[in-house]
Formats: sequence, structure tokens, C-alpha cells
Amino acid sequence: MRVLLFSALLALCSTAVQAADIDFLMDWRPQAEQGGFYQAKEAGLYEAAGIDVKLRAGGPQSDPARLIAAGAVDAAMISNAFQALNLVALKADVMIVMAAFQKDPQILMVHEASGAQSLEDLRGRPIFVGDASVGTFWQWLKVRFGYEDAQIRKYTYSLAPWLITPEAAQQGYVTSEPFTAAAGGASPRPFLLADNGYTGYAAMVAVRGELAREKPALVKAFVSANQRGWHGYLTGDSAKADARILRDNREMTQALLTHAKQALQDNAIVFGKGEAWQNVGWMTGKRWLDLLAQVSDMGLYDADLPLQTIITSRFLTPPPK
Repeated sequence: MRVLLFSALLALCSTAVQAADIDFLMDWRPQAEQGGFYQAKEAGLYEAAGIDVKLRAGGPQSDPARLIAAGAVDAAMISNAFQALNLVALKADVMIVMAAFQKDPQILMVHEASGAQSLEDLRGRPIFVGDASVGTFWQWLKVRFGYEDAQIRKYTYSLAPWLITPEAAQQGYVTSEPFTAAAGGASPRPFLLADNGYTGYAAMVAVRGELAREKPALVKAFVSANQRGWHGYLTGDSAKADARILRDNREMTQALLTHAKQALQDNAIVFGKGEAWQNVGWMTGKRWLDLLAQVSDMGLYDADLPLQTIITSRFLTPPPK
């Protein structure tokens, strides 16, 4: 069995947060990709549920999956399905209780002038990839499309090297990097991995196992507020959430927030057109099993990984029938 992201996961502090409140660690700096959680906070949905939620910003040096497994935070965003599978494989004492993104927004993008028309065309080309991605979706790309590690160029969260390398590809989110690249004078062509067989959920919420066991009503209320928050962020008035994001992340702009929200909607990342709020965050056992079958066939994980020990939908408000 290969555990792709981290091997010393449980070596950090084991002291659990002792509070009825929830300390919630994001996976990156404040942005629209976390907008539903900021909506829940700024619209008073957490407060109405009787929960005091502290939203903590992440960044390039933070590792939410590692910190939640170590009990250092109450809740954390788990960016992609590979990180979730790693937690299962490592028998971490956490519960993954919702998936804000039904489709992973991960892309590879190229310059229009590069001539690349598909992910298959990127074999042999240099690709800017972040360190954390090498252990997750990059492994899938290697098996699925025959990429090689020799193609990797280190991505340091600046598009500048890609902008001056016409033949290269660049990792990113469909919500962000194409907009930033265009603002930098490029003509980007994005390839959404989810439209090319990458079926995992993304932007998942994990809570400490102890919290789920001892305070299930609190976790259910937290998850329900998150579901409503995401629906409200994309269908209602998100001005307060946007203002909070802009205040907490001085590098963010309203133009990028507006673009990102539209991209989330256009690509059905969170939910399809007209879906009720209860659909937000939903996960199915079948889809998780299908993903596990796919990645186990690739030799990335054991086929009998006990998904049910960590991944659950029992705290979600069910979709309307």
C-alpha cells in the first residue's frame, strides 16, 4: 500500500481542542473557494445554530489534513480526495462529514499558442506542480496519461515562470489561475481534470473523531450551517462574506471573487442549477467506492481500504426527495 502525502501524520501534538466551539482551519488564504464557510459565519448561520466557529486561514505552509489528524484543530478543509484516502489509510481519528465541491476544480492550463488540445498532449512537456500536488493528483496523472516526474517544474505559487515558458503547463484551479493568467497578459487554455476522469470530491470538511463521537448534535448543526452557507454564497447576497474575505486576504480582489463565484457555478463545482441547499455537501458511498476502485486499479491504494471508518454522510441534511 502506498500512502501518498505524508507518513508521519500522527507524530504531531495529540492534545485535542477542549471547547464546545469549533476551530476550523481553511486549506488556503481566504478566497471564494471557501466562500460558503465565510457566508455561514458572516450571515450568522453558525451563531443561529449555537456554535462559535473560528475560521482560521491556511496557506502554503499549512497542512490541514495533518493538523486535524493530530487533533490540533476541531475541523479542517481537506482539499482533495487523495488527502481523504490518505487519512483512511493512516487510520486517523477523524471523520469526513461533507464535500463542499462535487467536482474538483483542479486544472492544468496551457498557453493557447502552445498547440495543446488535451491532457494527452501534455506528455513530455514541462509542468509547474506544487509540492503538495506531487503526492495527490499528480500520481493520478502519471498513471492516467503517462506523465513522468521528469516533467515536474517546481510551482512556488507565482505564475511568473509559466508566463515566460510558452510550452509549459501550469497547475491551478479553474476558479483562479486562468483569471490571473489573463490579467498577466496570457491567453490560457484550462483543462479541468474532473472533465477528464478525475472523479473525486473536493473541499471536504473533516472533524476530530472525538468531536463526532461525543458531540454529534454539534457536528450536525455545524454541517447544516455549512450546507446553507454554500448555497447562500452562490445564490444569495454574499456581500458580507466577500467583505470578510477581502479584509482577511489583502491580495484578494473583488474582481477575482466575482470571477471565481461564476466559475463555481458555470462548472457545477458546488451544485447544479436550481438545486436545493440540502444537496450541497452531499457524498455517496457508491461514488467513493468507484473512486477507490479506480485508484486501486492504478496501484495507488489498497482495494479494501475501509472508507466507512472515516467518511460518512450521517451528519448531512439529506437532499429533498
